[in-house]
Order: sequence, then structure tokens, then C-alpha cells
Amino acid sequence: MNKKTRKTIKTPNGLLYFLVYILFYPFLKTVFRLEVDRSAYRPPKGPLIVVSNHQSFMDFLLVMLTVYPRRLNAVAAQKFFYYRPLNWLLPMMGAIPKCLFDPDPRSIKQIMAVIKRGGRLLLFPEGRCATDGVYAGMHRATGKLVSKLKVPVASCHIEGAYNCMPFWRKGFRRGHIRVTLADLFSEEALQTLTVDEINQRIDDRLSGADKTPQPNAPPQMNALPQSAAPLQPAAPGPGRPGTFRVFRAKKLAEGLQNILFWCACCGMEFTLETEGNMVRCSNCGAAATLGRDGTLTHEPTSAAPASVMPLTIQEWFKKQNEYAKQLLCVGMAPVCVSVVVRTCLNPGKGLEPCGRGVLSLDSSGWRLDGEIVEDNVQMFFPIDAVPAIPFDPDDNFQIYSGGKFYAFTPIENSRSCVKFAVLGELAYRLFASNPQMTG
Repeated sequence: MNKKTRKTIKTPNGLLYFLVYILFYPFLKTVFRLEVDRSAYRPPKGPLIVVSNHQSFMDFLLVMLTVYPRRLNAVAAQKFFYYRPLNWLLPMMGAIPKCLFDPDPRSIKQIMAVIKRGGRLLLFPEGRCATDGVYAGMHRATGKLVSKLKVPVASCHIEGAYNCMPFWRKGFRRGHIRVTLADLFSEEALQTLTVDEINQRIDDRLSGADKTPQPNAPPQMNALPQSAAPLQPAAPGPGRPGTFRVFRAKKLAEGLQNILFWCACCGMEFTLETEGNMVRCSNCGAAATLGRDGTLTHEPTSAAPASVMPLTIQEWFKKQNEYAKQLLCVGMAPVCVSVVVRTCLNPGKGLEPCGRGVLSLDSSGWRLDGEIVEDNVQMFFPIDAVPAIPFDPDDNFQIYSGGKFYAFTPIENSRSCVKFAVLGELAYRLFASNPQMTG
């Protein structure tokens, strides 16, 4: 990491912001039929915090274009600063590197400096893309930060981006995206709200639970602190019969095996295969077709009854979590995996292999026994210190600890990244002495 980058966070480059806007806004309007609703938003003159849910890798672009011409200093995962050209582009865009789910005093100081000079901050409280497109909750420290800064807060609620660009597959698909920008907290409201109340209202807004219709309601930035501005309900429109559709897409299901490791019919792991719009279990033969609206249709020729098959990716992922939860208990035998360890050895060159070993998870935390830079190591990450496990499908899962970053690639089956991410997050919620994740 460039030391200058970590010390000084500049206002985003105005020319670069303008070029991004004129290049990408027409593209998003054409390819994704982008709709932007700002009816419940009144931009403040001074500093501002924008919080957004996180459905895809283009979310920063969506929020940036929604708030334009105001420029945002976005908080981004530290790992992105390890790659070229992002290691020079992100600082030009005023991005703030953050060790995800790990105390990072330097990032907090930089955030406070941005707000103090009247800047505008973008936070994705989830800290990673939602695996199944459903809001995943956030660390309660978000509420503490918002309470401490005491500046107006707005929310961006993104719908449809998960169907158009799910992070479990490469590329994008033509579809429909809607972004709703609305006031959430005024300075006056933050004076009286507790941290728990702030977290609850952020959760409600970003999850979509806060959609109380208020026709013709005036903007709420200066409203009494008892209520945050509720979102307007999505109006009917082309391609949105209650859900967000993908248009003229092919190979809709390909890549799903990178987030679904368990067959809902026979209960076997890593037997799912995808081709085109079809997902099929190689063990029991159960199969379903993924439609453009994100629903799964059971194949009549499948070996399993239609009542067993989940109706959506979200339902499947939820059942998979219930299965994974049964593998965890106090005093459980460690769940082990042989891994290659990668980290940043040379800034700008991405993540490079630095060792290998056996990583294990039990009710007390994660342990690594192996080699790092040719030295034998025994590393321990307490369960209380690892509230979430970000992962790159079919590649690696990650742990941030003590300001350091480690990516673990399973040697025998790279598809198991999602399994260990799921197990790690469930273990935290079950065994942490004082869990700090909402949702």
C-alpha cells in the first residue's frame, strides 16, 4: 500500500468524475433501463453520508451517478488497492481503503477528515456483495460511526443489479435496475437516536423493509427525529411485475455452482452442475431451469418431486444455510481445508502466494498450521475477531485481522470457498461472546 495513499484522502478528481458520468450514464440507461428516483431526497449544503445496499460490483458506479454532480469519497475494501490500475485510479477517485470487519483506526481518521472538510462519504455497510442478492446485515460499528459524525445521512436502495451482474459469474446481462435515493437521518434526528435505533433504521432501509407509502410527502431532512423519510413504493413499469427481470439473457444459471454447494434434494455437497439456464445434481438428477425473473422451475423429468426444489436462488441459499448450521456446535470437531495462502507482497501486483497449510474452523475460531514465506507458523483468529468472511467465488475466501489481509484458496476444491464463508459467518453468530452483526 502506498503510504501517501493511506495518509491523505483527496476530494475525488472532478474531471475524472465528469468523464465517468458522460461515458457510463447513457450505457446504464440503455443496457439496464436504469431508473433513478430522487423524489424523497434533498441534498444538504454541507457534509453528507450516503449508505447503500450492495448487490453487485457496479454498485459504486450506480450510486455515484445517482448523486452526481456531488462527489463521493467511497470506503472500499483494502484488497482493491493491491491491483493495477486500481492502485492509482481509486486514490484519484478519493476512495478510502478499509480492512473489512477489522478495527482500522487509520480509515476512521480519514473518514472523519473527509467529513470535517465538508466532504461526502459513501458507505456499503454490508462490507461485501450479497451472495444471494438479499441484504446481509452489517457491523454495529456503522451506527456508532454515524452517531459520532452527526451529519445528514441519505440512503441508496438498489434493486435489480443482482440479476444483471451477480458476483458469482463473469460479465453482465441486460435487464432493469432501479435506484432510490432518499433522506434517512437529519442532524437533529441523530442528536436523539441511540446507536441501536440508528442501526435498525439503516437495516430497514437497505433491506427494503422501510417502504411505507407516503404520497406527496415533502422531503424529510428537517423532520422531527422520530421518523426517517420512508421510501416510496416502486411504481409499476415495463419489466417490473413485482420483480426485476433480465432481458434476452443466455446462460442464466451458469456460475450458480459457485454459491450453491448443497443439493436441496439429496443433501450431497458439490454435486450441482450448471449449463445454460439449467442447474442439475449429478448425484440424484434433480434439475431446475432459472427464469429471467430469477425463479426456478422444476423439470418434470427430474428425479425429485417439485415440492422439494427451492423456488428461487434466495430460498435455496437459505436452506443451504440451515443445512450448514447443523454442522456447527460447541465442542465440534474442526472443519479443515488445505489451502494456498495469498497476500500482498508487492503493492500493485495483486495477491501473491506466500505459503500454504491447513486451515481449520471450530467453535473457538480459525487456525492455520503451515508455512508463510518459508517459516513454519501457527496462526489463530479468534471467533470474536472474524464476524464475516468475504469471498471471491471459485477462487478464495478472506480474513482481515490486525490490519493484515489473508486470502485462502482451497487446494482440492476451489468451489468450497462459499462453504467456508457460510460456515465462518454462521459460527460467528453462534459462538461469538457478543455478536456485532445485524440481520
